[in-house]
Amino acid sequence: MCITAQGFWQMLVVASFSLASSSVCAQHVSMGGGAGIGTFLSGGAGAQYANWHRMGMLAVTLPHSDFQVRVLKGSLERTRAIESGTGDNDLDYEGLDFVATREGTGLPVALALGVARYEEAYHVGYPDRDLGGSEFVHRWGPHVSAMRSWPVTRWFDVWSEADLHYAPYQPAQLVLFLNVGIGVRF
Repeated sequence: MCITAQGFWQMLVVASFSLASSSVCAQHVSMGGGAGIGTFLSGGAGAQYANWHRMGMLAVTLPHSDFQVRVLKGSLERTRAIESGTGDNDLDYEGLDFVATREGTGLPVALALGVARYEEAYHVGYPDRDLGGSEFVHRWGPHVSAMRSWPVTRWFDVWSEADLHYAPYQPAQLVLFLNVGIGVRF
């Protein structure tokens, strides 16, 4: 049985909501979305430019726990310093991380460590040969995050987050994202 990446994430979302409604009830389930800027610190075309970044997440916190599990999906929408008509130049990713909450760390920010699956368009035959045309190349790599949220109402909060991602392409890419967003808690 072969499960696609999209199918995997859909099953993870359903499992998260099932966990939240089961007898093992989650302390809370939260969903959020936001946007900001992203830039390549090394590697990647247009590394010296900041571009638009967007992301969404789903998090589950178990009762009496100082930890969360999050599912992430994001895209660095590269438009600056990229030739027009070159197709999909975005750096897209889907990931999973484990968050130590502020209560768990005793710090003013929550910290996360995780892994993401990156998708970028490269020439067919990447990295060895250019056989013409392009295809999406997927790589897995780690990421770390520091985040903070502020409650607005009982159900909503605003948040900010800084993420550092490592995508092991050739050359390796180190990407920094700075985001703000809004979330809802159940």
